[in-house]
Amino acid sequence: MCDHCGCREVTPIRRLMDEHERLLDLAGEIRDALRAGDPAAARARFAELTALLLPHVRAEERGLFSVMRERGEFTEHVDALEAEHGELEARIAAAPDDAALPEVLDRLQAHIYAENFGLFPAALAGLGGDEWAEVEAREGRTAAEPLAP
Repeated sequence: MCDHCGCREVTPIRRLMDEHERLLDLAGEIRDALRAGDPAAARARFAELTALLLPHVRAEERGLFSVMRERGEFTEHVDALEAEHGELEARIAAAPDDAALPEVLDRLQAHIYAENFGLFPAALAGLGGDEWAEVEAREGRTAAEPLAP
C-alpha cells in the first residue's frame, strides 16, 4: 500500500486504507482457495470480503465521497468511483459462481488502486482539518472503530 504521501496520517484515510488491505488479503485468500480446488474455503472468504466491503463502501460514500463532491473539484472522479461501487455491489448480489469470482476480484483490486493512489492523495492535498472532521462525522464511526470483521 501507499505509505509515501502521508495519507495514513489522516484517520479516515488510514482506516479506509487498512480496510482496503484486508479486502486485498481476502481476495488473495479466495484466489488461493480456488487454485487449491477448495471452493468452500473460497466461498467462506468471499462471505468475509462481502461483510467488510459493503459497510466500507457506505462509510466511504457518506464520508469522504460526499465531502469531496461538495468541494466541486473532484466530482467526476468521485462519481466514477461511486459508479464502480454500484457495479461491484451488483456483481456481488448476483452471487458469482467460482469461475466468475476472479473477475470480480480483479475489478475490486483495480478500484482499490484508483482510490489508494488517486482519490486519497487528492483528498489529502485538497481537504483541510474541518473537512476531515466532517468526513468522520458523516461516516458515523469513531476514530478507533474499524469495520468488522
